[in-house]
Amino acid sequence: MRKFVLMVMLFILGSGLKAQNLNAYSDIRNYFYIFDNGGLVEAEYNPVTSPKVGGNSVAYVDNSSNFKIYYNGTSNIEADNKPDAFFETDNLVVYDFNKRLSVFDRGQTTTLCYQHGKFAVGDSIVIFYDTISFTLKVYKDGVVKEAEGLYDKAPPLSMKAGDNVAAYVNYNNYFRVYYGDKAYELETNPPSKYKVGCNTVAYVDGATQNFKVFYKGNTLQLETFPPASFKVGDDLVAYVDNQGNFKVFYMGELTTVSTYEPQYYDAEDHVVIYGDAQNFNAFYQGVSTKLETYKPDSYQLDFNSIAYKDRFNHIRFFSEGSFRDVSNQIINTYQLTRNVLMYQTDIESMHFYCNGKNY
Repeated sequence: MRKFVLMVMLFILGSGLKAQNLNAYSDIRNYFYIFDNGGLVEAEYNPVTSPKVGGNSVAYVDNSSNFKIYYNGTSNIEADNKPDAFFETDNLVVYDFNKRLSVFDRGQTTTLCYQHGKFAVGDSIVIFYDTISFTLKVYKDGVVKEAEGLYDKAPPLSMKAGDNVAAYVNYNNYFRVYYGDKAYELETNPPSKYKVGCNTVAYVDGATQNFKVFYKGNTLQLETFPPASFKVGDDLVAYVDNQGNFKVFYMGELTTVSTYEPQYYDAEDHVVIYGDAQNFNAFYQGVSTKLETYKPDSYQLDFNSIAYKDRFNHIRFFSEGSFRDVSNQIINTYQLTRNVLMYQTDIESMHFYCNGKNY
């Protein structure tokens, strides 16, 4: 078990298809360290600003205002000044310098456009409007493709990006989805609401108010009335219908989880939690599990996992459908990102749990 003295910044990165179990923090001296698969790298001995941890990299601004990206064991200067904005995802670092939009993807940097309008960033996709060519474009798998030419020089009215799918309302008010290297026209009117996940776009049809889901290239009608609320994750949509039933659409199948509306529910990546004051439940891969007979004061969920403190301030970690033994010590703080759990037992002891091991 490694013990680290931490202050200020702490980010955890979890496991995933391309994840490398990264973490970044500054110690009491403001030295900046990166935790990389159980090892510790001293990245900077001066303070850094705005560190962000992604699935396979860590982006930050060093003490000399250089924009750096840690990838594959080393930190390199990506630019010699701080970007206007930057975003870390599971697979990408996307950054903006005075409307010039660029992406860092698996060690390669690509300039997407030199004058962007609206844009949205997902784990492995970027959708953006190029104001020089008047074109809506998509970056995916190292390639920039045109989603559609906007011949009247009008940008899309709205856009959102999920893990691997983008949805947008174009200049004609048509609702479209870009998925699997092509654009699908879902409706000829804008939706009342829409949300995007992995392989999934859920929306309320603006004309009929039917509740629909686009899933892996097909559009299905879930309800004839708009839901009271809905949330989207990876291959799933959790929602409360107009009758108060709590339902989950998962991997193409619709399940009524309960016939009453939960007091709270949330969805993130592959997991859903729901319940009331006497019930704390998880829905994972089509199976509901009661975790506790009370609602924890706080909880965190990400990817395949849920973390929370029980009534005795011990950490509880439910991952990939079952509880994992992490620690029997009193926990002060914890943070979950993907399937990696960070927890602090005292002011000088920070621990990491991932892939069945404590660090």
